Amino acid sequence: MKTPSLLFPPPGSTASRAMFGAIALAVSVASVVDLGHSPVASVNDKFEHVLAFMVLGASGGRAFPDVPRVRVLLPALAGFGLLIECVQWSLPWREFSLLDLAADLAGILTAFGAERWLAALNRARTP
Repeated sequence: MKTPSLLFPPPGSTASRAMFGAIALAVSVASVVDLGHSPVASVNDKFEHVLAFMVLGASGGRAFPDVPRVRVLLPALAGFGLLIECVQWSLPWREFSLLDLAADLAGILTAFGAERWLAALNRARTP
């Protein structure tokens, strides 16, 4: 039996859901920070979106393993990205961007694709 870890809590556990919530909160806060004072302002914005939503997609899949990815989790996370863009539209130092939303979707789909690929590798290696 594997020992649970804080970094990779069991799928569907309270810990995995708390981790997902903490990541979503961190993404929310990071999305409204004034970039003029951000230490990572020089990093490519689209890369940040892809990376943030890859982590959200992966942690969301782990937090809610029985939730259908494409029918439920994808629209929920895409809606979260849209909500962030709408909030940014109202901030004088941020702006709404459809390209940011596309990068969010790319990150979510990359996470889901990696999850499927790793599951297939695991099935192939298991006798």
